[in-house]
Amino acid sequence: MSLLPRVLKDPLFQIGLAILLLIILISLAWRFYSPWTSKDIVGAPFQPPSIEHPLGTDDLGRDVMTLISEGVFITLFVGVASAILISIIGLLVGVTAAVLRGIVDTVLMRVVDFLLSIPSLVIALILVAMLKPSIFNVILVIAIIGWPASARLVRAYTLSLIEAPYVEASRALGAGITHVVVRHLIPNIIPIILGSILIGSRAAILLESGLSFLGLGDLERVSLGTILFYARRSAALVSGAYWLIVFPGLLIMLIILALTLITLAIERNLKVKE
Repeated sequence: MSLLPRVLKDPLFQIGLAILLLIILISLAWRFYSPWTSKDIVGAPFQPPSIEHPLGTDDLGRDVMTLISEGVFITLFVGVASAILISIIGLLVGVTAAVLRGIVDTVLMRVVDFLLSIPSLVIALILVAMLKPSIFNVILVIAIIGWPASARLVRAYTLSLIEAPYVEASRALGAGITHVVVRHLIPNIIPIILGSILIGSRAAILLESGLSFLGLGDLERVSLGTILFYARRSAALVSGAYWLIVFPGLLIMLIILALTLITLAIERNLKVKE
């Protein structure tokens, strides 16, 4: 049985996917059927959860459920877009290093080692301070931080594939590097790339939430991290407004849990295949 059917039948994958889809569906339903928008002043500030406002209101009287339903999609967009960019860069660098070897491999891996030796949060703070705060700059910063780990993983897996009998046979028959990479290497690296995207999504969501919580993200966009940033300020003004922090934080935890379960399902089925 191929990898995809095994992963789809894995209980961990099914639970993770169910959690993720449930979050997305509830957010979509609330966005379409809620009478409120994030810009509406719909009630008194700091109202606790009620029938009218299931997750309460913030310091401006805005419906927190509405804010969260919008923030979920920005957070997921940042996570997925950053992870895809990380995987593309990691794929190009990793395959290039493994195939060309020699001085190219040495230089690329030393760059990777150097970047991995610097704490990611330090790099993020420096880059965010240099760039204009925007959602796309946040994605770029996360990609710059994340691609070295992806490149190292792809390089290691590609080196093992190059020594496989079918690759050596293809090269013995006169196949060029381009043919070997396109026909034999990349198709076999795709499962690793998918796993890398999921792992990268988790890390990107946590980093974006952390940067936004510190006030270094795109505060003009409603993400779960920016909701926490404003909630921290509001909580300093009014003690006991737990709903402003608990619900966005809980949602971030559930999204990370769902992505972790899906990643574990892919990893353990890859091991079975091997």
